[in-house]
Amino acid sequence: MFRNNAFGETIDRAFNGPYIEEQEYDLAMAARIQQLVKEYDIKFDPARPVPSDGEMADRVFQAGVQLFHEIGVYHMDTSRVIKYGMDEIEEGLRLAPANFIAGEGNDAVWVRHRNIEETEPPLNLSGPAGLPVSEATYPQLLFSIAREAYVDAIESGAVATYLGQDIMAGSPTEVLATQRTAAQAREAVRLAGRPGMHIGDAATAITAIGKMAASNPVHGLRPTDARIVSEMVEMKTDHDQLVRVPHLKDYGSLIIHLMTPLTGGIGGGPEGVALMSVAELLLGAITYQADYHYVSITHIIRCNNSDRWGLWVQAMIGQAIARNTHLVATNDPFVVSGPCTPELLYEVAAASAVGTVCGFTMHGVGTTAGFEENHSTGLELAWQGEVAHAVTKSRWTRDDVNEFCLKMLDKYEHTFDDPNRGKPFEEAYDMLTVEPTQEWSDIYHRVRDELFDLGLEFTGKREHWPRRTAPTTE
Repeated sequence: MFRNNAFGETIDRAFNGPYIEEQEYDLAMAARIQQLVKEYDIKFDPARPVPSDGEMADRVFQAGVQLFHEIGVYHMDTSRVIKYGMDEIEEGLRLAPANFIAGEGNDAVWVRHRNIEETEPPLNLSGPAGLPVSEATYPQLLFSIAREAYVDAIESGAVATYLGQDIMAGSPTEVLATQRTAAQAREAVRLAGRPGMHIGDAATAITAIGKMAASNPVHGLRPTDARIVSEMVEMKTDHDQLVRVPHLKDYGSLIIHLMTPLTGGIGGGPEGVALMSVAELLLGAITYQADYHYVSITHIIRCNNSDRWGLWVQAMIGQAIARNTHLVATNDPFVVSGPCTPELLYEVAAASAVGTVCGFTMHGVGTTAGFEENHSTGLELAWQGEVAHAVTKSRWTRDDVNEFCLKMLDKYEHTFDDPNRGKPFEEAYDMLTVEPTQEWSDIYHRVRDELFDLGLEFTGKREHWPRRTAPTTE
């Protein structure tokens, strides 16, 4: 149910708020962001991708609140600006959930707000992060994720075809494809012996029609699962996104707010993107009344966030939110490398370590920055959770993670202009046993040993993890 009457006010302002052309809105926001960066003395240091400056994190938060209050949310269908008073912003943050149950039965997990440098490891709500997956590969890929001990919930990938035909937005093919992939996600967690596991989103869906078509408490997404309501860059919404909210509230489903701020775009450099991202989190909490948030920062050209800018922005947003709110937010690593490469594990390790000490819950991973189909596997998704556990077990601080990230950057930063996209799932895994190939397994163990030598206290060996058997192919 709605937390207050703010959604009704949002819809009224979407039709009756101040009129402005989209380009004028963008220019005004870009200019105001740069002014706020100076006013609040926000500074990026490339030698310090993981800062431990709590006062600057507070300034980032304050600047983000001011931007949200002054600029508002742009409605792309009506060309109106939805603005909120400071009292409404404070009320929205107060009413936003600090914790909730995701999934059901023995497979339910308690998702909660995290603080900086916690000693309790974060949950890993993982999946192919909306990456393109073929129809043939989709079931095995999801099973490879659901069976991993360091994965606590899955998020489905996006299939672009239905029975070999391209999916058309708003058409029956979108509905049919979404219903099928939602059912396949449900079957994947059942085969893994985790039938109540939380499923975050039905990423095949393009429109609200598709998202709503996934609602099926038996074969599809249950009220204990979630759907995404997206924010368009930057600070924008439309009817298609807003119409999802009352359906999900009525169904009793969790709402995920997806934000994709671009470094090098309207927000400018990392300082501006950090404060803009705080404003975008407020949009999700207040306009969409979301339960949790995917913070998916991406470089405007490379579409990754594993560079120094991306790591710094993730670190600052996490700390700003952890210190000043009780919101539940996930960092969403997007990396340039692909499976069967050590660079992928280095990039994921850096992002996981940053998120763990800066107050995030885990989510991801966007391998190959989303450019390659089927380039996602259960191994790197479990790796994200395993590194998070090792960081907390090692009692690492932000200073420790800063030094760690500098070492990781030395291992992959030089590949940005010519990234190693690796191999697709069907070459990285045995399709019958749904186990990593010897090549991919050997790379994992080699990198794990390297990171152990850097001070990460891993627990046990991969072959000793509790894992599920492969589905039959009869």
